[in-house]
Amino acid sequence: MNHPLFSTLPPVEQHYLMQLDERYHFSFQQQRQLIVSACDLAMWQLGPLEKWIDEEKVVKLQGKAQAKTLVADHLNKMQQEREKPTNYQDFNPDTRLPDKFQSLFVSSDTLMGRCPCPVEGEKTRCCNLKTLDVVQQCAFGCSYCSIQSFYNSHEIKVVENLSKRLQELQLDEDTWHIGTGQSSDSLLWGNDYGTLDALSILASRYPNLIIELKTKSKRSDYLGLDLPLNIVSTWSLNAPTIIEKEEHLAASLQGRLDAARRARDKGRIIGFHLHPMVYFEGWQEEYGSLIEQVTTMFLPEELMMFSLGTLTFTKAVLRQLRTDHYPTRVLDMDLTSAAGKYSYPLEIKQAMFSFAYEQFPSSWKQGSPFFYLCMEDPSLWMPTFGYSYPNDKAFEAAMKASYQACLERKRDRL
Repeated sequence: MNHPLFSTLPPVEQHYLMQLDERYHFSFQQQRQLIVSACDLAMWQLGPLEKWIDEEKVVKLQGKAQAKTLVADHLNKMQQEREKPTNYQDFNPDTRLPDKFQSLFVSSDTLMGRCPCPVEGEKTRCCNLKTLDVVQQCAFGCSYCSIQSFYNSHEIKVVENLSKRLQELQLDEDTWHIGTGQSSDSLLWGNDYGTLDALSILASRYPNLIIELKTKSKRSDYLGLDLPLNIVSTWSLNAPTIIEKEEHLAASLQGRLDAARRARDKGRIIGFHLHPMVYFEGWQEEYGSLIEQVTTMFLPEELMMFSLGTLTFTKAVLRQLRTDHYPTRVLDMDLTSAAGKYSYPLEIKQAMFSFAYEQFPSSWKQGSPFFYLCMEDPSLWMPTFGYSYPNDKAFEAAMKASYQACLERKRDRL
């Protein structure tokens, strides 16, 4: 078996697969399917693979029919598992220890990037977010995160001479919203490397530019800085079960909400992203409770945005997860092709998003905050919100108008 993932499996699983192959002479495609299953079951802590193979079903068959029937029966069992809400009750991964990081200051020819929506066409409703990669790498261990697939896990790379670079940076005319959380958590490192001081320079140069600091941390010492009002702090939220089992080392839900409240009390504009929502046993209760906490602790006019989104994987991230074998159940799902990536089927997404939006009181649906679906199929907007946008430009225009109105209201109150 020469599939790249085969060598990553434990010796006992390799031995079992080789014996199985000697008995049934699988095709390369069948070998690949079984190897991928073995990797997934190991991650989910639901192995070994042998438990999911029923050789009794093929004893009366011969030749290729044996292999075909055996693999088909196995894949059917795997699909049944994937289609169910993920069970976390019997999943207890070891506590992940913090990595030891080396800080590096690096030159960079490119600072600006774009969000990972499809580059061409309108397969997802895209807001034309620009990204600013001032720091690369994150110390949190979220099992689904794409950062793990393209950065050295033990190096924090910080752009050299960032203040000077941002003083000289000329933004394109269509740039009005920049996110800094694409290559790292925006607030995990605080101002340890002077990045927030540098971003303040850019925010002051472009007073109508929205710079978003997206985080899963509870850090608040940055609130002592004199940051321009157009630097907005936002928190990625999730159900307590998902935070505990899949968002290792990140702040608890309560920790994030308390940090957001401290920012609000300091007069900062804030926002939330319920992302990625996970289809697991108990998702309605936990996400319903989460939204009740948000609507109890905050007023709608205090938030600039509230987005919804779910698990989405590139092929590179899928390969990295299956290679590392780190315990996780994020791939215990019905992986469906979605705009060049893999995610839940549309009907599951619609059920989750509609449920979440329905939990908000009507007072939260009067223009503030701005609700949207992040990197999701346009067909999901109408059943979720009761409205949709005809194209990306219309979506971006509505978002921009809402964000700017929020910023102006805040400035008028000062």
